Amino acid sequence: MLLKKTNFLKVKSIFFLLMLVLSLSSSYGVENFNYFNYIEKLNSFSSSFTQYTYNDKGSLIKESNGVLLYKKKSKYILEYLSPNKIKFISDGALVTTLDIDLDQAIIQSTNNKAKNNFFEIMTNKDEITKKFILKSYLYNNDNYVKFVPKNKELENNIFLLIIKDSKIKKITFMNDFDQSVTMVFSDFKVNLGVLDSSFKIDIPENFDVIIDK
Repeated sequence: MLLKKTNFLKVKSIFFLLMLVLSLSSSYGVENFNYFNYIEKLNSFSSSFTQYTYNDKGSLIKESNGVLLYKKKSKYILEYLSPNKIKFISDGALVTTLDIDLDQAIIQSTNNKAKNNFFEIMTNKDEITKKFILKSYLYNNDNYVKFVPKNKELENNIFLLIIKDSKIKKITFMNDFDQSVTMVFSDFKVNLGVLDSSFKIDIPENFDVIIDK
């Protein structure tokens, strides 16, 4: 997941996305939600998701489904199951993109892609405070967090996270093609016991491998 003009996660106008406002305590659902308290305690999470992509006229042009697994720091599996089968795996050092339909794997270093790592953006306090102003509010018992770029040239590149009871419900953002993207999460679970071996990269022998470090 890469935000467009923000140099990390090439997504214009949010990336989406997601989340978070309370601090894993009984304070959820209150207006003084602290996003940084939340991510400090967010060690891992898993979820299924449905992703909706809309054109500039607001018409739905694509619906995708998949699953997500994350563990600090920068370890994740983002897998699209339909309509296209694409899997992104990061072990914290390398990010591998497996395109099942094309029998192709692309391996990239996280050192070169750190600024384009969506999970690094949403869970790294230093990156957030350096490049965004956070604005949070409560609406219908959901906590909304807007990531507003400090760079005025990117002021429209906002992404939005919605959280309730420590669970990320939704993320909204603009992609590389100026399309609006919304990811809706279900069965969201936090702070699971996730082994590092879960992020082992296993490339099928018949895949073409491209190394881009």
